Amino acid sequence: MDSSSVPAPIKGGIAQFFVEHRLFGWLVMVAVLIWGWLAFQSLPQQEDPTFPLHDATLITVWPEATAAQIEQEVTARLEAALSQLPTLEKLQSQSKDNVSIIVIRLQADRKEVIDEHWQKTREILKTVSLPADCEPPILETDHLRPATLLLAVLGEEAAKAADVIEKELKNIPSTVRVRQLGHAPEEITSFEDMAAAGYSVSTLHREKNGTLTPSKSVLVAMEMKAGNIIHDFKEDVLAKIRNVTLPDGVSVIIVSDQPAATAHRIGEFLRCFIEAVIVVVLVALLLMDWRTALVVAVAIPLTIAMTLGGMAALGVPLQQISIAALIISLGMLVDDPVVASDGINRELAEGQPRGIAAWLGPFKLRRAIFFGTIINIVAFLPLALLPGDMGAFIISLPIVITLALIASRIVSMTFIPLLGYYLLRGQKGFDAVTGSHPLHRLVPYYKSALQAALRRPLFTILGAYGLLAASTALVPFFGKQFFPVAERNQFLVDIRLPEGSSIEETQKVAAQISAQLQKEESIQSAVVVSGGGMPMFYYNLLPRQPDSNVAQVLVNTRRAEDVPALIVHLREIFDREIKDALCVVKQIEQGPALETPIQIEISGDDLLTKTGQVSKALRDAGAYKVHDDSGILTHINQQRTVTVKALAPFGTLASGILNRARTSFPTTGIAFGGEERELTNSQREMERVLKISLALIAFAMVIQFRSVMKSLVVMLTVPLGLIGAFTGLATTHASFGFMALIGIVSLAGVIVSHIIVLSDFIEEERAAGVPLESALMHAALVRLRAVLATVFATVCGLIPLAVTGGELWRPLTAVHIFGLLFGTVLTLVLLPVLYFQFAKWKWIK
Repeated sequence: MDSSSVPAPIKGGIAQFFVEHRLFGWLVMVAVLIWGWLAFQSLPQQEDPTFPLHDATLITVWPEATAAQIEQEVTARLEAALSQLPTLEKLQSQSKDNVSIIVIRLQADRKEVIDEHWQKTREILKTVSLPADCEPPILETDHLRPATLLLAVLGEEAAKAADVIEKELKNIPSTVRVRQLGHAPEEITSFEDMAAAGYSVSTLHREKNGTLTPSKSVLVAMEMKAGNIIHDFKEDVLAKIRNVTLPDGVSVIIVSDQPAATAHRIGEFLRCFIEAVIVVVLVALLLMDWRTALVVAVAIPLTIAMTLGGMAALGVPLQQISIAALIISLGMLVDDPVVASDGINRELAEGQPRGIAAWLGPFKLRRAIFFGTIINIVAFLPLALLPGDMGAFIISLPIVITLALIASRIVSMTFIPLLGYYLLRGQKGFDAVTGSHPLHRLVPYYKSALQAALRRPLFTILGAYGLLAASTALVPFFGKQFFPVAERNQFLVDIRLPEGSSIEETQKVAAQISAQLQKEESIQSAVVVSGGGMPMFYYNLLPRQPDSNVAQVLVNTRRAEDVPALIVHLREIFDREIKDALCVVKQIEQGPALETPIQIEISGDDLLTKTGQVSKALRDAGAYKVHDDSGILTHINQQRTVTVKALAPFGTLASGILNRARTSFPTTGIAFGGEERELTNSQREMERVLKISLALIAFAMVIQFRSVMKSLVVMLTVPLGLIGAFTGLATTHASFGFMALIGIVSLAGVIVSHIIVLSDFIEEERAAGVPLESALMHAALVRLRAVLATVFATVCGLIPLAVTGGELWRPLTAVHIFGLLFGTVLTLVLLPVLYFQFAKWKWIK
């Protein structure tokens, strides 16, 4: 008779069901894998998360009016009316000759709610009394959607060809909008049409390895409907263009290719993911026998398949945040399978038949596994509470990690017992008197260290927290950067001449820049737009308002690695040769849209004096391209404001320049914008999220242990992770910014979830009547393998993301890798010591 038929003294729930109904279990396993594969094939793909559109531009034209008249008679009246909007976050206006431009920002919300507020805005605008010859205000609410594909139609008859192409592309079902720039539309229906009519576009293009050749061109921007497959959209567009008969001498090239960028980004992250899976399996082989490692390895695709199914159900697309979330969760999602497998091995080693051990091991640990999963979830899920653009940018991270952890919990209580029944043969813990595992050599050292710490508990506790206090000395060495640059093969050149300059003067400067770009071998193509800016082609670029004195150049290099050196080179040349215009060569950033990282908003009395003082302080501190908008009548929230803007020299952080300059700023009438404001707001929101996360972790442990003091023992180990976090940021020279904050907020739960199996076994030993010190020593050794396996899996699984995931992920991975290593090593000693000391003080029974 098979051992599985032996009556069990207790019921093992779903774990027992899967062991006793193994055929059903195998069928479910195959179904899960098929579900995951189909979900992966159907998931929409994009390069980056999408920010919610809650900005609009209000354009009001009053022909032949001066800037002062526009400010008093148009802008002021519109601002007063718009201030009635209940969800208004910010109003920023510019009053120029003939035109008022007001940027309206509402509080972030669902698209349906935002649309309702825009409708209310239109109703409010109808009530505003404007001069008789003033044209009706035009509210543009969808101008911030980036183009999925941006084409340049080259040749003398480009305008005619662009009309034909636009007509054909509108017939593609997945197309939501097609726009032209550089060619006057037949009908002027919006300010964007008006602006497009005045644009001048020239494109530099290199045929294979030939020279860069300028050509008159028209830009065609296409947007894909949400939820479609971006690769299929590109194929549909190219098929349509191939079927168009173009005039002689006309050609079409892609100058911004989101499908290609998306494929590259997702390919890189999938490679990181595969590398992380291999690393995690190798860690399992190092710390366990091959049978257990195989069980853990099989658990990974099952968990990922369930996670992908959940992503498809919730509409979470594949993009760099969601894929990175899978990588981050990889180490955590093996926690439950590792602990469950360890429990099965222990039951087998103690003589239980495999039909019982396969479900009894996970069943005994069900509370520890459940609460470990809950704690990991509440470490990340509160990040979904972040408001505004940052919440929208990062929302897929907590969602995907939560899905992965829930899937891991299900796998550990279903498929792990099933696999354990067939594969596992029993493996004792590090508490065994003898053992063949190489890591047994380390056990005597750990045992001696723990015994020494238990002999001097107060000294150990003070030493650990003294080390924490000392680690704060590293904080002043952190560079601050809200978000790093986007590592793309593109960069921008922004050009602005003095107010009132003619379009001919602007085109002359643009031609000078174009001539220099033609000499650079690393450039593949470039688009030069005079009279305005490029259409949006990346999610966080601020559109440039059309004017005769502005121009913008998009440069595409052969490789992303060419960009830094080329920017430094071009800055030197343009700074030396272009004297009659502000010419800023800059990288494309990640995160929220910022025109420049350094922005100082000056209001109140004596604007010009304060502006000069701030500008001088920034220049003395080493800022690059210090400039201001004092030549334009600008309001921020209805108050006359001058904004001083600057960049940092290439390779230098803006935060360092701002710190050196701020001591020389005026004491009143200034506000910080740019990176400083965004980082300050993020820190405030992250503090709120951290409090919620810690409260939920503590609440979960109080329920698990049924004791406030026992939960406090575990919570006291959480700050120790900061020792590693600070060391990691300093060692890797990673900047302290938004992603570092996310790493610190989530680190607490990750540490607790890994160490909670140790606390759970201490309680089990104490309940069995084992003396306190013996229980602490035995529990530490029994659970050492599970703790080390889960921690090393998490740490090593993050290494590919840290090495090749790009600058965006370096701060978060540095915090987690170093924080977990330092925190776990210290906690393996400090947790038993704190438990011992609390029991000695009679705080724990």
